[in-house]
Amino acid sequence: MLRQDFELLQTTEITLENSEIAIVIRPDLGGRIDRLFDKRTEHDWIWHPPQYDPTQSRAIELGESFDRHWTGGWDEIFPNDAEGEFQGRQLVDHGEFWSQSWNVLEQGQSSLKLGLTCQTVPVKVEKTIRIENAQVELCYTFQNLSDQPVSFLFKQHAAIAIESGDEIILPKCDIEPAFLEFSRIIGQPGKTKFPTAIDKNGEVVWLDRTPARSQLQEFYYSSGLAIGQCGVRNPRSRSTLMMNFNLNEFPYVWIFQSYGGWNDYYVLVMEPCTTMPYDLEIAERNGTIATLDPYQIQYRQLKVKLERD
Repeated sequence: MLRQDFELLQTTEITLENSEIAIVIRPDLGGRIDRLFDKRTEHDWIWHPPQYDPTQSRAIELGESFDRHWTGGWDEIFPNDAEGEFQGRQLVDHGEFWSQSWNVLEQGQSSLKLGLTCQTVPVKVEKTIRIENAQVELCYTFQNLSDQPVSFLFKQHAAIAIESGDEIILPKCDIEPAFLEFSRIIGQPGKTKFPTAIDKNGEVVWLDRTPARSQLQEFYYSSGLAIGQCGVRNPRSRSTLMMNFNLNEFPYVWIFQSYGGWNDYYVLVMEPCTTMPYDLEIAERNGTIATLDPYQIQYRQLKVKLERD
């Protein structure tokens, strides 16, 4: 059963649900979606590691290690991925959103608005999560509070609970390894057309199905998407989690996969993103970075639909 018992849990767990779906949101854990449950198929789409205890909250200092504290869920990453100095600002590991407690601004039966003012960049953010039928709508407002431009990376970081044989869905696009030294499926640098790549022996490999648990791991960028869409289909439940977005807002999709090779986790992280690659200096030089002009307000939206056969 989904619960909303604040005294027992000592968290700010908030549940939005209707006859089709239920989602659990954790303002105390970066405002992330902690559960996305399909009531019709009884499929739980969000992954957490075995040691995760949802009854516990946490307090994390800005600048802590993301990987050390990661417990799955559907995070968002802003204004950067890799820590370091950029545009005269010291940015922290995987940005600010994931580690900070968000303020609840408005709450309704089918919607929730959260807010956060960043510390490493002069940006104020509001996020509205709204459910209707079998769809979750995520709407974001970014406001630059300064007279200087702020270039950034913003991406979804949705940890999907996968099973062997699930289908990875991308439109026609180019893919390339994010870090070839991390890859254990792709073995050559450069771009290929999804769903194929080249392994270290020069053989064609297919990337559109999740393999059984092993020591494999992979991480690739996709660009040049034909349409703004990505997702995962689970044949057992005969259902699909599909993300839809405007390519002007999320022109890239990063896909991180651990099939047992990284920390013994079996998970896929789907990441529609504004920017490529992770290094903001390179992205700025390549013109593949997002920017907030002085005092500008930007809006971005992503819709998540649970589809059934």
